[in-house]
Amino acid sequence: MQNPTGTDMSPHVALKVLQAAERHNFTVVEDDIFCDLQVKTTPGLATLDQLDRVIYVRIFSKTLSGSLRVGFVACSQKVANELADIKMLTSITTSPFTERLIYLMLVDGHYRKYLSRLHERLGEARINVVRAFERIGLELFAEPAGGMFVWARFPHLDDSLALTGASQRDGIMLAPGTVFRPHLERSPWIRFNIAVCEDTRVQHWLQRQAADKAA
Repeated sequence: MQNPTGTDMSPHVALKVLQAAERHNFTVVEDDIFCDLQVKTTPGLATLDQLDRVIYVRIFSKTLSGSLRVGFVACSQKVANELADIKMLTSITTSPFTERLIYLMLVDGHYRKYLSRLHERLGEARINVVRAFERIGLELFAEPAGGMFVWARFPHLDDSLALTGASQRDGIMLAPGTVFRPHLERSPWIRFNIAVCEDTRVQHWLQRQAADKAA
């Protein structure tokens, strides 16, 4: 569940990344914070690599609550020891209450049942938003199979940053492509959150923008 495109890395591409890490002697940090939003899981870098050159990072705030700042790291023993030292020096520890709360949800099966309901709701929203975008005339980078993001653009717009001022005046916040690729001067792409874009008010605003651009 890559952010911002909402796409997955194929096993073929993952293997290429690991081969490059071996060839050039670097470590890969697999930031897998959206993995629980996948409907069909795909083999991750850490799984393929067995934590030789990969540090795996995962959290629960993207599915449960942004206030539950709990996650975990899977890595080699040497790296784990070094990270533990850094954590003790910088933040000492996280909240035992939130850690125990997450632990109980995992072992009691509540989290699995919750994810099942969440996948169903997101799936319905994703279908509705994709269909609405097609009617509006937005171009999708790819139709996501899971997650909560859609990477799309207006066909006749070269710089999506130009829309942010207008959207904010109307109470709508956009995530233009340059936010995710700051080395580029401009990007036509926008990351949309399907939970927000189900709102007909947002869809009507996008429809007006599409009509203005076409004119």
